Amino acid sequence: MPLPDAPTARLACVSYSPSGATDGMPRDVAPARIRADLQRLALRFDCVRTYSVAHGLDRVPSIAREFGLEVLLGAWIGRDALLNEIEVERVIAVARAERDVLRGVVVGNEVLLRHELTPDQLAALILRVRNATDLPVTYADVWGFWVRHRAVSSAVSFVTVHIIPYWDDDPVGIDQVIPYVDRLYTEMQRTFPGKRVLIGETGWPSVGRPRGANAPGRVNQARYIREFTQLAQARNIPYNLIEAFDQPWKRTPEGTVGGYWGLDDARGNAKFPLMGPVEEVPRGQRVFWVSVICGVAAALFALVTCSRRRLWAVCVVGAAGLLTPAILARQVNYLHWGNTNAVDWVATLAMAATGWTLWLCVVRQLWLESRHGRGPVSAVSAPRGAITALRRWRAGERRLDTAFCTGLLRGFALLSAAYVSFGLVFAGRHRDFPVWLFLPAVLALVVGALEKSRAHGRALRADDAVEETMLASWLMLAAVLVPWLEDFANLPSLAWGLSVLALGLAVLLPIGLQAGAQQQSAEDADP
Repeated sequence: MPLPDAPTARLACVSYSPSGATDGMPRDVAPARIRADLQRLALRFDCVRTYSVAHGLDRVPSIAREFGLEVLLGAWIGRDALLNEIEVERVIAVARAERDVLRGVVVGNEVLLRHELTPDQLAALILRVRNATDLPVTYADVWGFWVRHRAVSSAVSFVTVHIIPYWDDDPVGIDQVIPYVDRLYTEMQRTFPGKRVLIGETGWPSVGRPRGANAPGRVNQARYIREFTQLAQARNIPYNLIEAFDQPWKRTPEGTVGGYWGLDDARGNAKFPLMGPVEEVPRGQRVFWVSVICGVAAALFALVTCSRRRLWAVCVVGAAGLLTPAILARQVNYLHWGNTNAVDWVATLAMAATGWTLWLCVVRQLWLESRHGRGPVSAVSAPRGAITALRRWRAGERRLDTAFCTGLLRGFALLSAAYVSFGLVFAGRHRDFPVWLFLPAVLALVVGALEKSRAHGRALRADDAVEETMLASWLMLAAVLVPWLEDFANLPSLAWGLSVLALGLAVLLPIGLQAGAQQQSAEDADP
């Protein structure tokens, strides 16, 4: 569907943290960085909101004056009473010195949400700043906590609520989100009569996991900003968008999605225009055509070199050529967007390498069979169980053969999928669905099981591969639980469910077929 245009090229206000902060929360921000950022933001915004006056951010109001920007000045409040005292004293001093560029002072951000102070303690700090500055003073929190702690409203000049539909407990999809925001804002006005209500944070992420029907994305982010600003203009709603620049360091506490709420990326490049078309994946068409060309070339190669022209092998080799560029492109994006530290990089690269190694083993086996007829049983389709392989290694059978290595790789892939599924089921709020990362391993195990299902079952039963059976059983259960927890409302959760279902079947189905074959053989022998 075509996107609506924003009603104006200038927006009201935006949350500001310095650009270029990729490794952690900005510390000791240089005035030159603030000046460059605010000069860029002044082209599109009338105001910026800050969250602290520490680490050089107390300079924001004086620099904002140079570019005609107003400021919602923030004081960060937390558990530490000493740090709170330093922050409050500093925000009072800055507010007195720069009052001509201030729209107001925000004392505390989501303190009640984090359970760091009581409402009475928070109200005392707000009144202290209000009395010392004679400026409009507010507090900012999620709308639900304003409703729960209404007494705080008596201490503020105006109410600042955060309405971020993505994070709500019952998320609504992008098609219903603007009426939902309108209803919430109207409810806040009714709840706090006589107080002006500012939407202090609202926005949409461009990267990350869906929550129910809420899907992050460049197009959805552009659509939300454009439609929300239309609503704000029509209803005369004061607002502040979150946020100016992507903050990749927020991926650590909030998951991948936490780092990508910016209207600009971390380097200050705009993600989308406020008017005109928006492309979800830049260069996506190029990757598609590269995949098609590689797939056709691989299929032709298989047809030319196959002596027996086995259709199954030709199809798999051709599909490998078709899928490889597309999967690699998606994996590169996943690694780039989601990894925050060295541990993340090691774990995800190990999983990617495991999957591709297993997949290449399967493709190689099928290609050999297509050229020479019936070949040896693939180590991927008839492996040793991982624990059995390690047990034999400790017992002195230390041959680094293909069966040993692929047994370990299979075990690692199944264990990793089980671990991810466990996290998604029991603590999935900030976890991604790494479908593309695991897809090569899924394809390898499924194709290997289909190719030599009987041999696969015999190998696992002979090894008494209890660990693979247990992991596969959990994956079968998680295949239902993960999409169910997402209300079966988004494609990535369904795709993850299908992926782990396929992994579970790749282990359990061949064992079941082999058990059935043995039972039939025994029954035939009895007469």
